[in-house]
Amino acid sequence: MICDVCKAREAEVYQPHSGKRLCRKCFIEDVRARVKEESLKIGLDKANKILLAVSGGKDSYVLADTLASFIDPQKLIAYNITEGIHGYNRREQIEQLRKYLSSLGIELIEDSFKQSVGYTLDEMMKYSIGKGLNVSACTFCGGFRRKLINNAGRAVSADYVATGHNLDDEVQAIVINLIRGDLLRLIRFADKPIKLSSKFVLRVKPLRKVYEWETTLYAYYSGYQFQELECPYISTRPTLRAKVRELLYMLEDKKPGTLLTILEEFDKLAEKVRNQTQLKEELPTCKICGEPTSYGREICKNCELLISAGLLNYHQNLPMS
Repeated sequence: MICDVCKAREAEVYQPHSGKRLCRKCFIEDVRARVKEESLKIGLDKANKILLAVSGGKDSYVLADTLASFIDPQKLIAYNITEGIHGYNRREQIEQLRKYLSSLGIELIEDSFKQSVGYTLDEMMKYSIGKGLNVSACTFCGGFRRKLINNAGRAVSADYVATGHNLDDEVQAIVINLIRGDLLRLIRFADKPIKLSSKFVLRVKPLRKVYEWETTLYAYYSGYQFQELECPYISTRPTLRAKVRELLYMLEDKKPGTLLTILEEFDKLAEKVRNQTQLKEELPTCKICGEPTSYGREICKNCELLISAGLLNYHQNLPMS
């Protein structure tokens, strides 16, 4: 079967959502074109500096490679966090990531929960369980990752923080927040980022219109050596996201292109909501760490979790580094 695009090479990939059969080269170019289109719409090409939040998984490699294909690598700087999960975080994975980024001309900054929060994720969970808290590891991990990534973006004076969230991730997040009825968070998930605090660096998702299977195949064709092991906390305690993901995959299987349709229609809806919604004033800051927190809160969720787990004494008013 000949590639539907170049009409010259043998087709190796079938895209159910487009109906196209593509050769390896045209498939890579197709993914890059979608990432570039999304990035130009956001304005990444005009940025002086972009922080890439990289975990070491396939999406991190694809994010770096696709952006470096049309943005000067000197404007890109990568940031990686070691959460401190036994059997999951491995030094050799970070070294492989560093080596690859270096080949693109991108610097890598390393950080860890232990260094910047004071505790590994395993330690947070140990104390949390000891206190009888019914809090998932994803709640601890997600909150502190967002905080440290934003801090890193500020520290390097980045115009944007780019994450490797793909189409599957994005649509799952939309459905989860619909279920939770979180309107403000929903608006922020759309294609145009909203800055609710002067302390926030705008977060963007250049891969948001690329399927996860496509990032996996892109990584395979490119020969990346990436982290394939799934976080043990996900398998031991399935989250709402895992259940939503299963449902969405069933819908996509029955009608290819469903995820793209959901995202595109959501972007249109979010634009209307943004135009009709009176956004509140700048977010307040946490009394303990000084970082932005939700409206009506004096203490951010991260500090509240540490206090509840017995890892932070609020009365001592000890700010986190």
